[in-house]
Amino acid sequence: MKDGLYDMAVKIGKYFVKNRMTNVLDTVINFCESAKEVSNHEKEAKIKFFNMLYLANKNPFMLAGGNSYKIAFKKFVEGYLSIVFKFKNAECHNREFASLTLDEMLYVLGLASRYIKCNLT
Repeated sequence: MKDGLYDMAVKIGKYFVKNRMTNVLDTVINFCESAKEVSNHEKEAKIKFFNMLYLANKNPFMLAGGNSYKIAFKKFVEGYLSIVFKFKNAECHNREFASLTLDEMLYVLGLASRYIKCNLT
């Protein structure tokens, strides 16, 4: 695995804890896993993942949870990941995150989830 994945996971975990939006990460992980299952091609799967995040953000009725959950999701997708729609697909403008493979993204998000669970008590 790439150097710095653990540090990135801690950074994301701290972001979630600081902004009190710890329940959003499970949805992001589910989207990433779904995109990986749908396509065997790395680039195509990443595009699907970013498109899912973008669509759920733009159509919050797709998300379960209350208004605060939807606001937290929007804050992570637009603020932290900087997901934008260009031409035909969504792109992630968080260069550090976008440079990862899907497996690395899942690893980082999983570690971030563990970080959150350890720091909520």
